[in-house]
Amino acid sequence: MVSSQDSYEACFGLGHSLRLLDRSGVFRVSPAGLRLGDLLVRHVEVPAGDGWAALDMGTGSGVQALLLRSIGARNIVATDISEPSVKIAGENEILNFGDRAVTFGVGSLFDAPSADRAFDLIVFNPPGWHTPSPDCQEGLERLGLTGLGLEAMFSGDRVLTEFLGRLPDHLTESGRAIVGFNSMVGIQKVLTDVRKQFGANCPLRFRLLERHTFPLFVYTEKWRASMGMLMAEFQLWKERYGSAFSVHADGTLYFSYELVECRISGSARATR
Repeated sequence: MVSSQDSYEACFGLGHSLRLLDRSGVFRVSPAGLRLGDLLVRHVEVPAGDGWAALDMGTGSGVQALLLRSIGARNIVATDISEPSVKIAGENEILNFGDRAVTFGVGSLFDAPSADRAFDLIVFNPPGWHTPSPDCQEGLERLGLTGLGLEAMFSGDRVLTEFLGRLPDHLTESGRAIVGFNSMVGIQKVLTDVRKQFGANCPLRFRLLERHTFPLFVYTEKWRASMGMLMAEFQLWKERYGSAFSVHADGTLYFSYELVECRISGSARATR
């Protein structure tokens, strides 16, 4: 049996609850991840049968994939760039359901073999921060802040731009993606860059489903030690890329988390 010291509970609407292993190298479900899960409970209706397919991209602990299984989905793929995360996500499925039904795979974006097809639903909570400047990257390295943790936090602008550019080839006729946009990436610039990438006939249509505001929080003393440097970096992002945040009188930074539905327009489907 897994003890409460080795795991934690993630609770969602309509009584959906998951127990997740608390392991180093895999982030705990964030407040943003919990809001994404709550939205899935409200917005996702799974039709009967095995034909309807879902992809949880950047699965991490596996929480959204397992929540989709709890909702009733039967054909689920979940991928992540981190092999240890994918392994723990599989263990979390056994912990919660006693068997394996989700197809887990390792790969970036749609490059995992199991993700190279079309889906009815794609869920993606990408890195929330902009690509760091060279000076910031050097500062992080001096503090010993390197590795997968940085990949899971930074370069959200690049990841989102590539993801949205490839998305139309991976949605079914009536498919949709539900994506978490963090205001720290510079949302307007990302969407502008995506539309330029497609030209005059951008096939994607975006609809804001929900918007939440969260305080910025850090996990370790090393990250706390980097906050002076990071605040200067955040201001640079605001000036150059339109990153949006506010700093309250007590010094706490607040950012916005937007849950956005992405679909292919009818005219674009007709020409595919």
